[in-house]
Amino acid sequence: MSVHELKVLVVDDEEGMRSGAERSLASFRVHPEDFSDTVGFEVRSEATGAGAAALIPEWRPDIILLDYKLPDMTGIDVLARTEGKHDAQIIMITAFASLEVAVAATKRGAFDFLAKPFTPEELREIVQKAARHVYLRRKARKLEEEKRQVRFEFISVLAHELKSPLAAVEGYLHIM
Repeated sequence: MSVHELKVLVVDDEEGMRSGAERSLASFRVHPEDFSDTVGFEVRSEATGAGAAALIPEWRPDIILLDYKLPDMTGIDVLARTEGKHDAQIIMITAFASLEVAVAATKRGAFDFLAKPFTPEELREIVQKAARHVYLRRKARKLEEEKRQVRFEFISVLAHELKSPLAAVEGYLHIM
């Protein structure tokens, strides 16, 4: 059994939220059903949208817990600035949930929402769901790459094995 580390970025202007999320996820492990691997978490945090927007392309987190209301911009603005620069599962955390915010965040790639205040169990539950999604996506990519490699090897062997019979047929045709 191997342990895979997923990177989690917590973006919130409240120090208590950041440190609480870090403590809740520090020793948390996920055991996705039907898999022999265990998933752990490396957690970093950021207090501002600008800091997060700079860190995301550099650190490339797998899961981002993103507060909607930050001191310098909204979570939606952070998503707009980092669009195309990450492949993370975004979990919007906010005390100001509205349908408008949900639609805008979803259009920018939000995976799920978590309303403040939340318990450590609720946080771990939603992170587990996102981690499972990341894990399955990685496994699917790996299987697709293996499939591509097997297809390439098959075609290479087939081409090599057909050379001799085709050369013989070509020789007979040339004689005729």
